[in-house]
Amino acid sequence: MGKAPEVRPRKSTNITLPPEVLDRAKEMGIYLSRASERGVCEESQESDARRWANDNADLVAAYTAMVERDGLPLAKYRLSAVAYFRVFIRLLTVAC
Repeated sequence: MGKAPEVRPRKSTNITLPPEVLDRAKEMGIYLSRASERGVCEESQESDARRWANDNADLVAAYTAMVERDGLPLAKYRLSAVAYFRVFIRLLTVAC
């Protein structure tokens, strides 16, 4: 059985929507409060990601330049796709 939805305190607010959007939502049975909450959460996450990217642009550029110049750190320890496949097959045969 699934978990009960989390109950969080809520605060009333007003939103303004174009009439056709509101009519379509009503036709489809969309719960506007939940849909608005999801939209605001997604928008705030995207805003946080953009802010992080802007704040760390110099770091990302420096790391990218280092990788282009020196290669990936610890690259000598990476397995190729074929090696991963061989390890996977070996694990399957041992488990059976």
